[in-house]
Amino acid sequence: MAQLLNARILASLGMIVFVGAIMVASTGAFFSDTETSTGNTFSAGAIDLLIDNTSYGFDWNNPDISDPVGNWIQNNFNTWTLSNLTNQLFFRFEDLKPGDYGEDTISLHVNDNDAYACMAFNLTGTPENGQNEPEADVDETAGANEGELQNYLSFIFWHDDGDNVLEVGEDIIEELSGLPGSIFTGKWLAIADSDGAPLPGDTEHYIGKGWCFGTITADPAPQEANESGPTAENTGFICNGNGNVDHNDAQTDGIVVDVGFYAVQSRNNDDFQCSDLPPFGDGNQVLVGAALGTYDDPATCNATVDNGDSLQAAIDAANPDDVICVDPSYTGAGDVAAVIEVSKDVTIAGLGAAGAATVSKGLHIDANGVTITGLTLDAHPLIEASEQAAIYINSAITGTTISYNMIDGPPGAIAANAKGIITEIGNGGTAGASGIVVEHNLIRDWNHGIFFNTANAEVRFNDIYANTVGVANDGPHDTTIHHNDFDGNIAEAIGVNPSANNGTGNNGDLDANTNNFTPAGAGNDVNWYGVSVAGGADVNATNNFWDGEAEAARTNNTAEVDTSSPAAVAFPEN
Repeated sequence: MAQLLNARILASLGMIVFVGAIMVASTGAFFSDTETSTGNTFSAGAIDLLIDNTSYGFDWNNPDISDPVGNWIQNNFNTWTLSNLTNQLFFRFEDLKPGDYGEDTISLHVNDNDAYACMAFNLTGTPENGQNEPEADVDETAGANEGELQNYLSFIFWHDDGDNVLEVGEDIIEELSGLPGSIFTGKWLAIADSDGAPLPGDTEHYIGKGWCFGTITADPAPQEANESGPTAENTGFICNGNGNVDHNDAQTDGIVVDVGFYAVQSRNNDDFQCSDLPPFGDGNQVLVGAALGTYDDPATCNATVDNGDSLQAAIDAANPDDVICVDPSYTGAGDVAAVIEVSKDVTIAGLGAAGAATVSKGLHIDANGVTITGLTLDAHPLIEASEQAAIYINSAITGTTISYNMIDGPPGAIAANAKGIITEIGNGGTAGASGIVVEHNLIRDWNHGIFFNTANAEVRFNDIYANTVGVANDGPHDTTIHHNDFDGNIAEAIGVNPSANNGTGNNGDLDANTNNFTPAGAGNDVNWYGVSVAGGADVNATNNFWDGEAEAARTNNTAEVDTSSPAAVAFPEN
């Protein structure tokens, strides 16, 4: 169902009247003059966004045609003149089969004030619509919202000149070109914002969009090749319904998309960005990755260290639950030791944007309830035993939160023992650290991005990039790893060895779901090195996106790691 977010400034009327008056005494008259100004007013302008749409396709996809014969026509159900959006639909197509395609152009018109404008598309449903016999033979997911059409229906969007044909020189909107699951995320995209010029008042701007049941490829036509609109042979793109798999799992399935537009005045609004708007729709779109831009630094600090101050001294002087803020000007010159001892339940938070403040020291956490947030951590000193790490968490410590940090490994070759985050080695089981949350961090260029010898941990919404191993888990796990973007790790994304240090085998479960693993190859793998004592697969690695990997290539042990039921497309990133 189409939606409209319409910013209006209603006209208002105010009046200021200045009236001069005189009094004349009864005993005589004096020279006089009266000047009067009446009806002084202020009137507000208005921002009113109007939308029209023109849609083309084959009559067999038009639900209003009773006897389709395969003619290319204007689809009147999805076509309307300039108006506010009420119950209009940009998409309503039925009886889709591989190779079907169509073209659609949106026109936006703002009244006589210049304005910024944004648009958003949100995938709100993937209905299964039941299963016929051919679909049931190949489709094992039969839930009400587990349809597969979104795996094959591709889109291309571009800035059009109004003739509904993708032509040479017209800019393709890459964020809206691809499969629905990766492009219709509810993010607001700029038609025009402060990064460029606003839409001039009383003019029209056109957005073209093509769809294809299959693979869509741009094939721009010469400029002004067809002024009267697209033909079946001249849309500016090519639709190929062939594939290396059949499409029977998509029979009867559908997708549902909500569409939103937003307009706001450009005058006196120099910093407006469409990306700053809250997500459009119900907020249920699945996103992965760090979202460092959403970091919110503390409004109140119990202590602040800057320039040559000592962070160690601030921790030593702190009370329980204090917030110690690190200013971007902090240099660490006041801290002589290579390691900061965090022995109180404090929050250490960077000021400004995530990562603006840098602590080039190792952090040794030896207290419950510690939070490390908003910092760049780029050192890996020797902390305990032979372990070099940015953050080291002692055994039996609970409730550590590590969030919104840029945890950057050493430059150059990756040191053999350099670890971004580690829990104490050799102390797994009930004595190990627990209750650890690692979220919204960028963790890159380490030998091990995260090395857990622990129970009850959660790793979520991180970018885990270019490490030898992304996450290693050497303890009894009871751990979840979800909504992360693993990219370019060298040996493996996740490695699990439950009996390496305590000899107890698998004392729990590990769930690794809703992650992106890219690119294809060894660094894409979720591997198992232990001996199962639980029975069945010990690692649930379903519902992940695997870049080009067949199921047998996603792990070193298919008996213990369930990598089946992958996501068809990459989850969009925060």
